[in-house]
Amino acid sequence: MSVEGRVRAEALRLGFIGCGMIARTHAGDLTRMQGVEVVALSDTNPQAIKGLKEAVPQLASAREYGDYVEMLDREQLDGVLILTPHSLHFEQIKAALKRRLNVFVEKPMVTSPAEAREVLRALEGSGLVLCVGYQRRTDGLFRYVKNTASDAGLGAPRYIEHQLSQDWTGLSRGSWRMDPRLSGGGFLMDSGSHIMDMVLWLMGGLPRRVYAVARRDGFGVEVVSSVVAESDGCVASISLMGDAPFWSERLRVYCPGGVVCYLDENQSRRVWAVDRSNRALDASQPLPPSSTPAENFVRAVRGLEPPAAGAREGLMVAEFTEACYRSAEAGEPVLLGDYPGS
Repeated sequence: MSVEGRVRAEALRLGFIGCGMIARTHAGDLTRMQGVEVVALSDTNPQAIKGLKEAVPQLASAREYGDYVEMLDREQLDGVLILTPHSLHFEQIKAALKRRLNVFVEKPMVTSPAEAREVLRALEGSGLVLCVGYQRRTDGLFRYVKNTASDAGLGAPRYIEHQLSQDWTGLSRGSWRMDPRLSGGGFLMDSGSHIMDMVLWLMGGLPRRVYAVARRDGFGVEVVSSVVAESDGCVASISLMGDAPFWSERLRVYCPGGVVCYLDENQSRRVWAVDRSNRALDASQPLPPSSTPAENFVRAVRGLEPPAAGAREGLMVAEFTEACYRSAEAGEPVLLGDYPGS
C-alpha cells in the first residue's frame, strides 16, 4: 500500500527529528489525537530523547536514534516533525521529501530564499504536505484579528503595528540560538519570524519595499530590530526587542472601518475592535476556534484541511527576512521582487 493510502486507512506514524523543548509541546498535542502514533525519535543528544520521554510518558516505547537518516531509512513513517536548529532544516526537509514523507518543520522553514525555492520545487507535484509551525495562524485570537481586518470585516489593512518584547537573550544564552552558523540570525530570525509571518498574513503577500535597522548590543547576533514595510495600500511597522525583562506582544491593525487590537501582557491575552467612531464592535460573537500547528499538520496530511502555513508562506517569510537583513546592513530601503501572496 502506498504512503498516501496507508495514511487514510491506518494510524498516522510519525518520527521526530530533534527532541528539544519545543518537541514536548508538539508531542503533547499529538498524543491527545486519535489515530496518531509517534513511533521514533532522533537526536544527536541522548539526554534530549530521555527528557522528552520523561515529559511525555506516552512516548516511552518510541524507538531511539542518534542519526535521523538512519531513522528515516529504517522506520516505516508517514511523516516527520523537524524540530532542530534553523540552519539544519533545509537538508532534513530534503531528506524527508526524498523518501516521500510529509513534513512538519518548526519556524523558520529555512534560512534563505534560495533554500525555500528548492523546497518548493521538491514539493511540486509530489502530493506531499509540508507545514511550517506558525501557531498564530491556528490561534483563535489571531484568527479573529485576521477575519476582522479583511474585506468581510472592517476592510483590508491600511496600517499594521506589531511589537514583540521578550527575554530572548536570557533564554538563549549559551544555546545554538546565539550561534549564527546554526540559527541563521538572531531575534529577528527566531521569535521575530512569527511576527514577520503574521504581518505577511495580514498584508496578503510580500511588501514592495522594506527598511530595517538591527543592533547586536554586544551579543553575537541581532537582538533589537525595527522594520517598516510598504505594500500597495498598506504600511507595517514591526518592533522587536529580544533583550527585555518581560514578555509583551501588541498588535494593532488600522482598517477603513476601524481598528482591531491584540494584547498579550502579564500572562493575559485579549482582542477587541472598534469602528471609526471608536465604538466597540459586538463582543457577543464567538471567537474562531483554536487548534495547534501539530493538529493542523495531521488534518492536512489526512486531506481534511489545508496547511495553515505551507512552503509558499515559508518562502515569503524567507524573502521578507532576507530583505530586512539586507536593508539593515546597507542602511537603506530594499525593494522586493514580485511574489504572489497566499
